[in-house]
Amino acid sequence: MRESAIQSAIVKKLKKAGYLVNTLGAPAGFPDIRSWGPDGRAIVIEVKRKGKKPTELQEIYLQKFRDRGYEAYFLDNSKEIDKIILNKSYK
Repeated sequence: MRESAIQSAIVKKLKKAGYLVNTLGAPAGFPDIRSWGPDGRAIVIEVKRKGKKPTELQEIYLQKFRDRGYEAYFLDNSKEIDKIILNKSYK
């Protein structure tokens, strides 16, 4: 599955759960998806095709978001977002 298709599926699920979602351009390394939930949760997600990994810069930014209290994830499929949305403690 293409990265763009995975990203679209994740965005659709987040919006259905009531999240405000931003996927517009961002600085190099920033997560692909930035979202804010109706419950005050802020989730950022780096999306890659199956078998691909985030770059070093992307990993650095994911950690910077975590260090600031955001939930920050790397996903290579759209199924895992269901667990994240339903379970605040998913890591």
